[in-house]
Amino acid sequence: MNATPFWLAGRPATGDGELTVTHPYDGRVIGTAAVPTPDQVEEALAAAHAVRAQAAALPLHVRAEALAHVSARLAERAEEVARLITGENGKPLLWARGEVTRAISTFRFAAEETRRWSATTQRLDTDPAANGRMAYITRVPKGPVLGISPFNFPLNLAAHKVAPAIAVGAPIV
Repeated sequence: MNATPFWLAGRPATGDGELTVTHPYDGRVIGTAAVPTPDQVEEALAAAHAVRAQAAALPLHVRAEALAHVSARLAERAEEVARLITGENGKPLLWARGEVTRAISTFRFAAEETRRWSATTQRLDTDPAANGRMAYITRVPKGPVLGISPFNFPLNLAAHKVAPAIAVGAPIV
């Protein structure tokens, strides 16, 4: 069986090892995933750090469109993804479907939030020296995000890290 590659710095990659995923109840092989080497993990971190300014500069409409695209594609493949979750961790299909639905919503919500005005203004005339002045306050990404997702909600908890990172313009590993 060919191992499913992982993404490394915007391209598919394979490591030295593979992880065979088996159904927890009947033991059948669900798939095989490539496992990165320690050097590839370091490469991923360095690549995320290298593109942090570029990611932060990505226009809001581009981020929002990317997030909406993920939400729509996930909705199109919802049953397939739910069955994959069930096969990987044995979660009841009903719960897996709920997890997929929540992930679809998470990406949609992130797309919507990306388009909202995200800055505030504050009057500075509390001191006479600042008469007629206003402060413009906005939050900007500080750097890459490291997202770790547990086994029990593999898609939904990953979505809760990936979608906000994209929304704010932060690379994620």
